[in-house]
This record gives sequence, C-alpha cells and structure tokens, in this order.
Amino acid sequence: MKSQPEPDSRGCNLCGSTQARELYTAKDHLSNSDEVFSICECVGCGVLRTLPAMGSAELARYYPTDYWGEESAPSQKWINSSQFEKTQFLSRCGLRSGTILDVGCGAGYFLRALDPNRWDRYGVEIGEQASRAATAALGSGRIFTGTLIESQWADEAFDVVIFWSALEHTNEPRANLLETRRILKRGGTLIVQVPNAASYQARAFGGLWSALDAPRHRYHFTRQTLGRLLPETGFEVYRSTLFSRSHNAHALRQSLKAKLQVNSSALGLPLFLLSTPFIKPFDWLMTALGHGATLTVAAHSV
Repeated sequence: MKSQPEPDSRGCNLCGSTQARELYTAKDHLSNSDEVFSICECVGCGVLRTLPAMGSAELARYYPTDYWGEESAPSQKWINSSQFEKTQFLSRCGLRSGTILDVGCGAGYFLRALDPNRWDRYGVEIGEQASRAATAALGSGRIFTGTLIESQWADEAFDVVIFWSALEHTNEPRANLLETRRILKRGGTLIVQVPNAASYQARAFGGLWSALDAPRHRYHFTRQTLGRLLPETGFEVYRSTLFSRSHNAHALRQSLKAKLQVNSSALGLPLFLLSTPFIKPFDWLMTALGHGATLTVAAHSV
C-alpha cells in the first residue's frame, strides 16, 4: 500500500517535485550493508526513485571494485559472445559505422566487440579500475574517467551515444540526456537500456526484484516515464523492445531465489529447483505479452 507523500529535499530530476510516495522497501542484494532503502513514486511525474537521496561520493561506497568488469581481460571470443545482443540491436537500428560513445562503459567490453575498422570508439566510465581496463584495450584518450557531464565532449561529436544499463545509476538523468543531445549530431542515435519498472517482475517481486539494484539504481523507468522524458530532452523514439536474453530470465531467476529464501529456508531450494525448467519459457511468454523486464529504446536526435 502506498504511503502518504513524503518530502524530498533534492527533488525529482525529471520534474522538480519534492513529494514522493513510498511503494515498498529494498535491501542491497549485493550485501554491502543491511540498510533499507525506499522505492518511491514521484507525485509530480510518476517516475520511481530510490531514497534517501545520495551524492556521488556517498553512493560510491556501495559499488564493489569489479562492478563494471574485471581489470584482467577475458578472451575476445567471450567478449563478442557476451555483447552479441547489444551489437545485434545496433544492426537492427541500421547502425553499422560511425563515431560512438558508450556512457558507463565499464571495462569497455561492448566497445571491444565493435569492429574498429567501422567504429571510432569512445567511452565514459566513473570507476577508475574499469576505466583503466577500457583504456588499456582501446587506447589513450578514448576513455574519460568521470561522469558524462564532466567529460565535456565537443558539440555534435558523435553519431551514436549509448547508455547500456547506465542511465538509472545517475542522480541527473535529465541533465545527462540534455548533454547527450548537445554532443550528438542532428539525426544521430541515442540508445538507452534500463530495467522496466512496469514489468511483471517488478510487480510480482517488489523490493525483492533483483533489477532494482538498490541503492545503486537511483531512477526506475517505465515506457511511459522514459517516453515522456526523451521528447522533452530532444529525442524521438524510433525502435524499442522489452526482450533481453541477457537480463530478463536472469533477473527472474535471482528474484525467485530471494523470494523463496533459498539460502535460509528448508523448502526454498527444492521449490526453486522445481521452478527452474519453467523460468525461461514463462519469461518469454510474459515478455511477448508486453511485460518484459528490460526496456531498450533507440531515439533520433531532433
């Protein structure tokens, strides 16, 4: 049950409202702490947020050093396989060459999966260890260590800018999209992938949904909230999907483990093992019905 609106001194970055209703609570599934966080609905625009608000320095302590990828590089074959869904989405959007920026690039696996003869590859990464690994693989001057807003790329420098599971991590999604609009060529493409906060998994598991990733995920988007934000920041959506072989079934599997208390309940593990054969088929069906757990959109800069 929704609680009464509570004040939020920092306000919603999408609409500025300082009022939010708590929907449920969540703990850090990576077990960095036993703290409890609130998942709240903004009264002004309906976007979901993780509260209390935290600055970047405070939030940094919740990120393990290997959160965005190991410093030691895996094989190129593994990189290509692990990034296939992303490179395939680029192809389906008709994007086959150009200057590309991956925001929150981690150790640079996605950029490493792109053909360097077709793509001029750049990244932004806040994690120093991951940034070093990406720089070692891609070359000096191609990875900026810090935030997108701090990076200060030139106007219309890129054909494609991508946020793979990154926009939800920032306290300033609107500002990041406005900065993206500045550095994208007119008619260029923005790609955003986020967990779908209106999915069947979000509704079924609430605070136990693994894709909430509290407190690291600061904003939780739906097709509706992201669909309003993108036109307001200079973009027009031309492709979207709720399918993700990489994320959807995995999130269902991890959320079931938490719901069934696999590590602490005598019945938890047997029930989970009985459910395992049905996880992928059930998730595929729910996704086909329009309730998938991962939202990926491509939008032109207008």
